Amino acid sequence: MTETKQETEQEPDLAVEPEVDFAQSPAPGAAAAPAPVISAEAAQICFFPGPPPSDVKFQTLRKLKVGKGTYGGVRDILPKFASQAQSLGADAVMNYAGSQRFGFWPWRMVRPVVNGVAIKWTTPPGKDCAALGGSTLATILATDRAPGQPQ
Repeated sequence: MTETKQETEQEPDLAVEPEVDFAQSPAPGAAAAPAPVISAEAAQICFFPGPPPSDVKFQTLRKLKVGKGTYGGVRDILPKFASQAQSLGADAVMNYAGSQRFGFWPWRMVRPVVNGVAIKWTTPPGKDCAALGGSTLATILATDRAPGQPQ
């Protein structure tokens, strides 16, 4: 087995955690839910659309998936997703994807789902998230653009 830039000493359990069903949307005509509170640490988690640069060493922690049971946008569930990654001790998320998916009854409902792989730096990179080709949660929420999309 050849050594790569990534930690390969132990293969972590990469089984996907069960999908977390995020809180339901408010009923039509009800007051909108307040904006989610995001911790400063979760706001700085770096999201990559694929793997980080090959010169960055990291350890893979776990696959994550968060979905909302009803209508809504990916922005609604990103803070919950970042909090899950943070609770695992992650510094970043690679292979991030957020999209609208059909629910059990596809002709009746489309719902947002985000997934990715939580990773932890084994050696802190010498560059910030944007210089590495990623986007922080704070940037994604402020610009409403997924990582890897041009400004």
